Amino acid sequence: MEEETTLRFSLRVPKELHERLTASANEHNYSLNAEMLRLLDVGLQREKEKAPEKDLVEQLLPPGMVWRVERYKNSAGLNSNEEAAKRLIKFALEERESTKDILEKLHENYKKEKDLRILARDVIASHGAMTNIRYGKDFVWFETTADESGAIDKKGTLYFSEQAREWDCGMEYYVPQSEQPETPTWDSTSGDLDSEIPF
Repeated sequence: MEEETTLRFSLRVPKELHERLTASANEHNYSLNAEMLRLLDVGLQREKEKAPEKDLVEQLLPPGMVWRVERYKNSAGLNSNEEAAKRLIKFALEERESTKDILEKLHENYKKEKDLRILARDVIASHGAMTNIRYGKDFVWFETTADESGAIDKKGTLYFSEQAREWDCGMEYYVPQSEQPETPTWDSTSGDLDSEIPF
């Protein structure tokens, strides 16, 4: 048995409104029921048009933050709150990244892209922490707002200096975390403590 697609319910309306509904139904040559349905549909459609749909930023963030995103969008001349939010998140994340984090990102990207100029464009040049970038024949060197420097050469070798040293002034090799050897840990189930003590 098919379910009915309409529902029946009683509705109380003031006498004056009933008269107006009847007049409108006669004017449009509809039954009273059909006219009421038409007017309800028109009214609901207008309400929907009055209330614009919230964009993704408005759905995810509290009103105070949406206001700040909109201010940034307007001051930066951007087209949407989403684009403004993406940029603000990128800036915030980059502010938290250290020079070593940038080197780790270079290491990961080098696995897919060996061209240093493309790497520099995608990872270094667009990063908000950069204060200086130098391109050499076989390397890219950079300095960050933390007064540190990093570099990568054509073989993918990474370099780091806490004192923002120049490329040819004693930078140290930097070994990415993914390539650092694991430090052995003592296993309490392995036996006698005396065998672990070297003296």
